[in-house]
Amino acid sequence: MNAGRVTALAALAASSLLLGACGSGPTNPEIPDLGNAEPVASPAAGSPAGRVIDTALEVSDMEAAGDIIALRAGPTLTLGTLAEHDAGTTTEVTVPADCADLTASPDTFVLACGAEVLLIDAASGDLRDTVTVADTDAAPASSAVLTSTGELVVGSGESDRVVVFQDGEAQRSITVAGKTSQLLAVPVTGADDAVVRTNHSNSTIQDIHWREGRQGGTLRVGLGIGQAVAGDEGMVLASDNRGGQLAVYTADNVVRLHQTTPVSPSPWAVAWDSERRVAWISTTGDNQLRAFDLSTGVPEEVGTLDSLADAHSMLVLADGTLVVASASGAGLQVITDPEL
Repeated sequence: MNAGRVTALAALAASSLLLGACGSGPTNPEIPDLGNAEPVASPAAGSPAGRVIDTALEVSDMEAAGDIIALRAGPTLTLGTLAEHDAGTTTEVTVPADCADLTASPDTFVLACGAEVLLIDAASGDLRDTVTVADTDAAPASSAVLTSTGELVVGSGESDRVVVFQDGEAQRSITVAGKTSQLLAVPVTGADDAVVRTNHSNSTIQDIHWREGRQGGTLRVGLGIGQAVAGDEGMVLASDNRGGQLAVYTADNVVRLHQTTPVSPSPWAVAWDSERRVAWISTTGDNQLRAFDLSTGVPEEVGTLDSLADAHSMLVLADGTLVVASASGAGLQVITDPEL
């Protein structure tokens, strides 16, 4: 570690019925309350696939900006390429401990921190900009994303508003369906990014017509969303942790449920592998990573790999390398050529 670089997402039948529904939660007492899902603690891991970079970091969030990987653990962002994580020559950036969701653009890490949003240069770790949201409808900020055209979209964990900023100034405030847990900017060729938000307390996903300043439709994500990530061409992957499913949405026009498939206990981290055209999902109940081919309209499992314990964060780099981070300090799992 380079000390010199320290700077200031029941039964499957019941959950499948709920996946496309909106409104208030289920009233059947046999169905658990919706939302507020948490991954189960993993059993002891066996032999994780690939290799493991030893680290004591309890990683709560992981994102990649190009080939730079950021690990969030408490008040620290640890930044570096895989080679730098291997060698221990990463850059540490000190951030407020109460910051919420971490997102990334191709060259910037974006961290929502209540009264402000931090824009951190991925290559250097330097603070590129601070956008103050304290006196806007976006406060307190829980998640923020940079669009490919440079707008910053910020959601609040305590209000039903999402605010679009440009050049640091609030341009429009949009009423949405409740508080925001995650925001995603989803690439769409020849069009503006699709922006979607999730609400973990009631397990919903919603698209936002951010250019027009209006909200889109809202769909239920099973019984309890774990994580959601952007894929290619308006695709969004989400784990239904409490319903035991992988859900695939499209959001290039309006948000639609496209596919679902049951998975093992406690699905949590999700990632899109654009190199192999498969969706990955981790299941902390059995320390597994599963890959699904989505091309036929019905998800087909094409690979299963052993994971490290408490695999709460996962991503796929541009060269197809699968990276998984443990939330309990079990390390950083690197699989350079997953066998499918």
